[in-house]
Amino acid sequence: MNRLFLVFILLGMSFRAFSQDSVNRNDAMGRKQGKWMKVDKDGHKLYDGQFKDGIPDGEFRYYYADGKLKAISVLSDDGKTARTVSYASNGRKIAEGNYRNEKKDSTWKYYSDYDGTLLSEESYALNVKDGASKTFYSNGNITELMHYRDGKKEGEWIQYFDDGKVKFRGAFANDEKEGPFTGYYPGGKISFSGAYKAGHMDGTWTFYEENGEVTRTEKYSGGALIKEK
Repeated sequence: MNRLFLVFILLGMSFRAFSQDSVNRNDAMGRKQGKWMKVDKDGHKLYDGQFKDGIPDGEFRYYYADGKLKAISVLSDDGKTARTVSYASNGRKIAEGNYRNEKKDSTWKYYSDYDGTLLSEESYALNVKDGASKTFYSNGNITELMHYRDGKKEGEWIQYFDDGKVKFRGAFANDEKEGPFTGYYPGGKISFSGAYKAGHMDGTWTFYEENGEVTRTEKYSGGALIKEK
Protein backbone atom coordinates (compact mmCIF):
# COMPACT_ATOMS: atom_id res chain seq x y z
CA MET A 1 0.00 0.00 0.00
CA ASN A 2 1.18 3.48 -0.79
CA ARG A 3 2.77 4.89 2.35
CA LEU A 4 1.38 8.37 1.82
CA PHE A 5 -2.11 6.95 1.44
CA LEU A 6 -1.63 4.95 4.65
CA VAL A 7 -0.60 8.13 6.51
CA PHE A 8 -3.78 9.87 5.37
CA ILE A 9 -5.89 6.94 6.60
CA LEU A 10 -4.18 6.95 9.98
CA LEU A 11 -4.54 10.72 10.28
CA GLY A 12 -8.24 10.44 9.42
CA MET A 13 -8.76 7.76 12.04
CA SER A 14 -6.93 9.86 14.61
CA PHE A 15 -9.02 12.92 13.78
CA ARG A 16 -12.30 11.01 14.12
CA ALA A 17 -11.21 9.54 17.41
CA PHE A 18 -10.18 12.96 18.66
CA SER A 19 -13.52 14.45 17.54
CA GLN A 20 -15.50 11.76 19.30
CA ASP A 21 -13.43 12.08 22.46
CA SER A 22 -13.73 15.88 22.51
CA VAL A 23 -17.55 15.80 22.79
CA ASN A 24 -19.59 14.18 25.58
CA ARG A 25 -16.56 13.40 27.73
CA ASN A 26 -16.53 12.31 31.35
CA ASP A 27 -13.50 12.66 33.54
CA ALA A 28 -12.09 9.94 35.82
CA MET A 29 -14.68 10.85 38.46
CA GLY A 30 -17.54 10.46 35.98
CA ARG A 31 -18.17 14.20 35.76
CA LYS A 32 -19.15 15.81 32.45
CA GLN A 33 -16.34 17.95 31.08
CA GLY A 34 -16.13 20.25 28.07
CA LYS A 35 -18.55 20.30 25.18
CA TRP A 36 -21.66 18.14 25.34
CA MET A 37 -24.39 17.55 22.81
CA LYS A 38 -27.64 15.63 23.28
CA VAL A 39 -29.75 14.16 20.47
CA ASP A 40 -33.12 12.42 20.49
CA LYS A 41 -33.82 8.88 19.27
CA ASP A 42 -34.18 10.16 15.69
CA GLY A 43 -30.84 11.90 15.74
CA HIS A 44 -32.18 15.45 16.09
CA LYS A 45 -29.98 17.66 18.22
CA LEU A 46 -31.72 18.82 21.40
CA TYR A 47 -28.97 20.97 22.89
CA ASP A 48 -25.28 21.70 22.98
CA GLY A 49 -23.22 23.41 25.65
CA GLN A 50 -20.29 23.22 28.02
CA PHE A 51 -19.83 21.45 31.36
CA LYS A 52 -17.20 22.05 34.00
CA ASP A 53 -16.77 19.42 36.67
CA GLY A 54 -20.26 18.07 35.95
CA ILE A 55 -21.93 21.50 36.18
CA PRO A 56 -23.44 23.37 33.18
CA ASP A 57 -21.27 26.39 32.46
CA GLY A 58 -21.67 29.27 30.01
CA GLU A 59 -23.87 29.20 26.93
CA PHE A 60 -26.29 26.39 26.10
CA ARG A 61 -28.32 26.30 22.88
CA TYR A 62 -31.55 24.35 22.48
CA TYR A 63 -33.12 23.36 19.17
CA TYR A 64 -36.41 22.44 17.54
CA ALA A 65 -36.61 19.09 15.72
CA ASP A 66 -35.92 20.83 12.40
CA GLY A 67 -32.68 22.29 13.77
CA LYS A 68 -33.92 25.83 14.27
CA LEU A 69 -32.85 27.62 17.43
CA LYS A 70 -35.34 27.27 20.28
CA ALA A 71 -33.54 28.97 23.19
CA ILE A 72 -30.22 30.26 24.45
CA SER A 73 -29.34 30.05 28.13
CA VAL A 74 -26.22 31.53 29.67
CA LEU A 75 -25.52 29.78 32.97
CA SER A 76 -23.53 31.13 35.89
CA ASP A 77 -23.19 30.76 39.65
CA ASP A 78 -22.34 27.03 39.37
CA GLY A 79 -25.33 26.44 37.11
CA LYS A 80 -27.85 27.91 39.56
CA THR A 81 -28.62 30.99 37.47
CA ALA A 82 -29.55 31.05 33.78
CA ARG A 83 -30.29 34.08 31.63
CA THR A 84 -32.60 32.66 28.95
CA VAL A 85 -33.99 33.90 25.65
CA SER A 86 -36.60 31.75 23.88
CA TYR A 87 -37.47 31.86 20.17
CA ALA A 88 -40.46 30.83 18.07
CA SER A 89 -39.86 28.50 15.13
CA ASN A 90 -39.94 31.55 12.84
CA GLY A 91 -36.90 32.97 14.63
CA ARG A 92 -38.64 35.73 16.57
CA LYS A 93 -37.84 36.23 20.23
CA ILE A 94 -40.87 35.28 22.35
CA ALA A 95 -39.57 35.38 25.94
CA GLU A 96 -36.59 36.42 28.03
CA GLY A 97 -35.77 36.30 31.71
CA ASN A 98 -33.82 34.56 34.45
CA TYR A 99 -34.04 31.14 36.01
CA ARG A 100 -32.83 30.52 39.54
CA ASN A 101 -32.52 26.87 40.52
CA GLU A 102 -34.50 26.06 37.34
CA LYS A 103 -37.39 28.32 38.42
CA LYS A 104 -38.43 31.65 36.91
CA ASP A 105 -37.01 34.55 38.88
CA SER A 106 -37.04 38.36 38.68
CA THR A 107 -38.48 40.03 35.54
CA TRP A 108 -39.72 38.06 32.53
CA LYS A 109 -40.81 39.62 29.24
CA TYR A 110 -43.01 37.98 26.59
CA TYR A 111 -43.21 38.99 22.93
CA SER A 112 -45.48 38.40 19.95
CA ASP A 113 -44.21 35.71 17.59
CA TYR A 114 -45.94 37.64 14.79
CA ASP A 115 -44.32 41.07 14.94
CA GLY A 116 -42.04 40.98 17.99
CA THR A 117 -43.98 43.55 20.03
CA LEU A 118 -43.87 43.32 23.82
CA LEU A 119 -47.02 41.58 25.12
CA SER A 120 -46.44 41.34 28.85
CA GLU A 121 -43.95 41.68 31.67
CA GLU A 122 -44.10 39.69 34.90
CA SER A 123 -42.08 39.52 38.12
CA TYR A 124 -41.28 36.22 39.81
CA ALA A 125 -39.63 34.94 42.96
CA LEU A 126 -38.64 31.30 42.37
CA ASN A 127 -41.53 30.54 40.00
CA VAL A 128 -44.13 32.46 42.03
CA LYS A 129 -45.50 35.79 40.82
CA ASP A 130 -44.22 38.55 43.05
CA GLY A 131 -44.27 42.25 42.15
CA ALA A 132 -45.65 44.16 39.17
CA SER A 133 -47.31 42.36 36.26
CA LYS A 134 -48.02 44.34 33.07
CA THR A 135 -49.70 43.77 29.72
CA PHE A 136 -49.24 46.07 26.74
CA TYR A 137 -51.03 47.42 23.69
CA SER A 138 -49.31 47.01 20.33
CA ASN A 139 -48.29 50.68 20.52
CA GLY A 140 -46.24 49.96 23.65
CA ASN A 141 -48.58 51.60 26.16
CA ILE A 142 -49.69 49.62 29.20
CA THR A 143 -53.05 47.84 29.02
CA GLU A 144 -53.14 46.64 32.61
CA LEU A 145 -50.99 46.87 35.74
CA MET A 146 -51.46 44.29 38.47
CA HIS A 147 -49.42 43.60 41.60
CA TYR A 148 -48.71 40.25 43.26
CA ARG A 149 -47.24 39.16 46.55
CA ASP A 150 -46.25 35.53 47.02
CA GLY A 151 -48.48 34.45 44.13
CA LYS A 152 -51.57 36.37 45.25
CA LYS A 153 -52.98 39.61 43.87
CA GLU A 154 -52.06 42.36 46.28
CA GLY A 155 -52.14 46.14 45.90
CA GLU A 156 -53.11 48.53 43.12
CA TRP A 157 -54.86 47.34 39.95
CA ILE A 158 -55.09 49.73 37.00
CA GLN A 159 -56.41 49.38 33.44
CA TYR A 160 -55.62 51.91 30.71
CA PHE A 161 -56.96 53.15 27.38
CA ASP A 162 -54.54 52.76 24.46
CA ASP A 163 -53.54 56.43 24.73
CA GLY A 164 -52.24 55.87 28.28
CA LYS A 165 -55.15 57.43 30.17
CA VAL A 166 -56.58 55.53 33.13
CA LYS A 167 -59.67 53.46 32.34
CA PHE A 168 -60.15 51.84 35.71
CA ARG A 169 -58.53 51.88 39.13
CA GLY A 170 -58.97 49.50 42.05
CA ALA A 171 -57.03 47.25 44.40
CA PHE A 172 -56.65 43.73 45.80
CA ALA A 173 -55.87 42.47 49.29
CA ASN A 174 -54.94 38.81 49.79
CA ASP A 175 -56.17 37.90 46.28
CA GLU A 176 -59.59 39.57 46.73
CA LYS A 177 -60.92 42.90 45.50
CA GLU A 178 -60.78 45.43 48.29
CA GLY A 179 -61.44 49.17 48.74
CA PRO A 180 -62.48 51.92 46.30
CA PHE A 181 -63.05 51.10 42.62
CA THR A 182 -63.40 53.82 39.99
CA GLY A 183 -63.99 53.69 36.25
CA TYR A 184 -63.32 56.50 33.76
CA TYR A 185 -64.42 57.63 30.31
CA PRO A 186 -61.71 58.23 27.67
CA GLY A 187 -61.95 61.97 28.37
CA GLY A 188 -61.16 61.47 32.05
CA LYS A 189 -64.66 61.83 33.54
CA ILE A 190 -65.78 59.22 36.08
CA SER A 191 -68.06 56.50 34.68
CA PHE A 192 -68.69 54.67 37.97
CA SER A 193 -67.46 54.55 41.56
CA GLY A 194 -67.98 52.20 44.45
CA ALA A 195 -66.13 49.84 46.76
CA TYR A 196 -65.41 46.18 47.44
CA LYS A 197 -65.10 44.48 50.78
CA ALA A 198 -63.57 41.03 51.06
CA GLY A 199 -64.14 40.44 47.34
CA HIS A 200 -67.78 41.61 47.24
CA MET A 201 -69.41 44.82 46.07
CA ASP A 202 -70.28 46.80 49.17
CA GLY A 203 -72.03 50.08 50.00
CA THR A 204 -73.20 52.56 47.41
CA TRP A 205 -72.17 52.35 43.76
CA THR A 206 -72.81 55.35 41.52
CA PHE A 207 -72.91 55.35 37.70
CA TYR A 208 -72.50 58.48 35.57
CA GLU A 209 -73.05 59.78 32.04
CA GLU A 210 -69.97 61.25 30.41
CA ASN A 211 -71.34 64.75 31.15
CA GLY A 212 -71.27 63.95 34.86
CA GLU A 213 -75.00 63.27 35.26
CA VAL A 214 -75.85 60.40 37.62
CA THR A 215 -77.72 57.66 35.77
CA ARG A 216 -78.35 55.32 38.72
CA THR A 217 -77.17 54.28 42.16
CA GLU A 218 -76.98 50.80 43.62
CA LYS A 219 -76.52 49.74 47.22
CA TYR A 220 -74.83 46.44 48.08
CA SER A 221 -74.20 44.42 51.20
CA GLY A 222 -71.82 41.47 50.99
CA GLY A 223 -72.18 41.41 47.21
CA ALA A 224 -75.99 41.36 47.25
CA LEU A 225 -77.93 44.23 45.65
CA ILE A 226 -80.31 45.57 48.28
CA LYS A 227 -81.41 48.85 46.72
CA GLU A 228 -81.38 50.48 43.30
CA LYS A 229 -82.36 54.01 42.31
